[in-house]
Amino acid sequence: MVEELEVTLTGRARMSAGALRRSSERRLPFHIAASDKAHALKHVLVSWARLVSDERGVRLPADGLVSISKWLVKHVEWLRHHPAGGEVVAEVHDAVQAVRIVIDRPPDRLYAGPCDACGMPLYARPGDAEVSCRHCLTEGGERLFYDIAARRKWMLGEIEHFVGNSARVASVLAGLGVKVSASTIRVWAKRGRLTPCSYDKPSKPGGDPLPLYRVGDVVEAAAQKSKKAA
Repeated sequence: MVEELEVTLTGRARMSAGALRRSSERRLPFHIAASDKAHALKHVLVSWARLVSDERGVRLPADGLVSISKWLVKHVEWLRHHPAGGEVVAEVHDAVQAVRIVIDRPPDRLYAGPCDACGMPLYARPGDAEVSCRHCLTEGGERLFYDIAARRKWMLGEIEHFVGNSARVASVLAGLGVKVSASTIRVWAKRGRLTPCSYDKPSKPGGDPLPLYRVGDVVEAAAQKSKKAA
């Protein structure tokens, strides 16, 4: 499931219309939802891993969804007899199901934002310049068309204040055509080209605080690099 989630986070998948509700509000790029669900799942697993570690006196596993999951499996029998065992089952099940909803899609189209008229998601083939809404028609009975470049520019503006670690920000930007790797973001920060906007708690006790970056700042740094290269 983690591998499929990575596909979604990097923008190589589309969301099925059935997974969305109709709304008059303009939606943000779907991969932000995928990123949030992944973050929520990890939070659930980490919280229960810490309970096991504290009460059983064992070391916590390495950071990561896969490593934490494998570690928790070894303590399932102990958790079965714990007073909070039922809560573990309910929370992990709900978090996993939330992730499955956002990754259950064929990777054949790219998200191009919601339709301005009906709010339903727009999907385009790689390389398309325009995308049409399959649900709305103009007064003349023709489909509504949108310029994909303009849509991506708008979406970047909508998420410029999104904050996350280097991996999350890189994943969000990948789906919008901005190719900046997590390692590049960290290098820019180390060289003073990019300043973290805040810090998250360390992933391990005694570790360094985790730097968090604003999407808009990373986009600006990428634009400056492209300008210098040109």
